[in-house]
Parts: sequence; C-alpha cells; structure tokens
Amino acid sequence: MASETDTTVTILDHIDNITVPGNVFHEPGNEYWALICLQHGMEFLYHQAHRCDQTVKEQVNPDGNVRFFGFGNFPAFAQVPKTLLTCGFHWYAISACQYVKTVGAIARKLDPSRPLPHEYAKNIIPEVIAFRDKVAAHFAWTTENNRDNDAERLASILPPLTFNDDSFHVGGLTVAVRRGDRASNSQAIQPWSLCMVHESLRERYWPQSDDSTGNPKAAEQTDEREPE
Repeated sequence: MASETDTTVTILDHIDNITVPGNVFHEPGNEYWALICLQHGMEFLYHQAHRCDQTVKEQVNPDGNVRFFGFGNFPAFAQVPKTLLTCGFHWYAISACQYVKTVGAIARKLDPSRPLPHEYAKNIIPEVIAFRDKVAAHFAWTTENNRDNDAERLASILPPLTFNDDSFHVGGLTVAVRRGDRASNSQAIQPWSLCMVHESLRERYWPQSDDSTGNPKAAEQTDEREPE
C-alpha cells in the first residue's frame, strides 16, 4: 500500500513560476545563501529610502493630491541625507541585479528553455540594469567604452536624485550633448525609484516574507498527493 507523500518545493519567482525541489532556505548553501544575503541588504536599503521618501512627502504632498517634481537643493530635501541615499541607489542596483540574475541562472540550470539570466533580468528590472551598467558598477564617465555615448558619460557623474510620484528616483533627468556634428542623449538611463522597484520585487519573490527577519518564510509550497 502506497503512503501519502509530500513533495516540498520552494518558489523562487511567484510570477514566472520558478520553483526548485525542497526547502532550499532551511539550511541554505551556495546560491541560496547568496539570495538571502542580498534580500536582507535590499530590505535594509528599502527601509532607509522609504524614510527619506516619507520625510519629503510629508512636506510637499501631505494629503496625496499634488503632483510634485523636484531636484537639487530644494528646501524640502534639507533633512534627507542625499549623499547616503545616492549611494543607497548604487548599492541597491548592484544587489538587485545580482539577485534577479541569480534566480534566472538557477531557473535555466533546471530548465534550459528558460531565458538566459541577463535576458530574464532585463524583462524584470530593465531600468535598474541600465543604471547598474552605466552608473553603479562604474561611472561611464571614467571609461571609454564604445557602448556609452558622451551624454551617458556626463549623466553618470551628475547628481542623480529627483523626487516625483512621492518617491526619490534616479535617472529622472535626460542629458543631451553635442560635440561638433555628433549629438547624443542619456535616454538609455531611465528613471526608477528604489522603493517602487523593491515593492514590485517583493510581490514577485517574497510576497509573504517574514518582515522581522526578511527571510522568504512563505516561499515553500507543499504538494500533497492522494494515496494510491
């Protein structure tokens, strides 16, 4: 007589249905330990950025009925540590790209028909990848990579923060440069909000995570089969 069997899988991506056998976060090793480390760091940066967003929102849009755009030394930014927040965007971009690409790599190892990790990540966080490649990983301004144009090099080194939609963004200003008969712009560096991106990644990767620890507590799914 066959007994009832429980097959536990861990859901890594709740939208693209990427699962792996077993409870990989119970005693994590290698890539799963890396995912936990990255998630904890991203949660930490999110909470710091969220406090900055709330500080400014309470001044410029307390009732939530104003469309506001500001940048530079706007007085409402006086209580925000803009230098640390800028670094937070850099650190978040690196970590988010690492996290998403690692999930993509795990998925492709299990199913070679899945997209390559970079393509998987480009479908999920294209703006973050562009910022990572041209700003966070290294300033395009410091290199002569032919994949970057003059405007992107300049944009990479400029103060990047803007505040709109009740949240700080980077990539919110487009730079245009003309040198002789050669014109370029920085439209490849698209705007994104750390808080908005993180909230979307929570829905995809950690919809029921334990907020006290950040661990993907509810990432497990048990498949209960009827006895034969």
